[in-house]
Amino acid sequence: MSGVGGDVLERWNACGWYQTTAMQVLSADDTGARFRMEVGAGHLQAYGTAHGGSLAGLLDAAMGLAAIAQVDPDEGCATVEMKINYTAAVPPGEVFAEGTVITLGRRIVVARAEATLPTGRVAAVAMGTFTRFREQ
Repeated sequence: MSGVGGDVLERWNACGWYQTTAMQVLSADDTGARFRMEVGAGHLQAYGTAHGGSLAGLLDAAMGLAAIAQVDPDEGCATVEMKINYTAAVPPGEVFAEGTVITLGRRIVVARAEATLPTGRVAAVAMGTFTRFREQ
């Protein structure tokens, strides 16, 4: 079984972007990646709900880590493109994201992610393409 070890999860959870955006990796293995984000004042747009860019970052991270959990240990993944459909407003509080790999190719990974509210309502769905690369 492929997966991301505890040291990698700690490194990802400690990175500046995750700290700034209040995102946390809950798990990552060959079944996918699960994240949590606490939507606070810094995430809100003028209508008082999460800005789409905040959700885009969350979904991108969920897809990316799902991909990283399946590639070789000395590889990384970088986003080539992604598409998002927003389906519900996200109020302040928790939002979750789950990313899964659809296709794992030699050079390209295609992944999917959903952002859900604690009620289970889907707030956004994303598809993304990632390139595999060797870490230096």
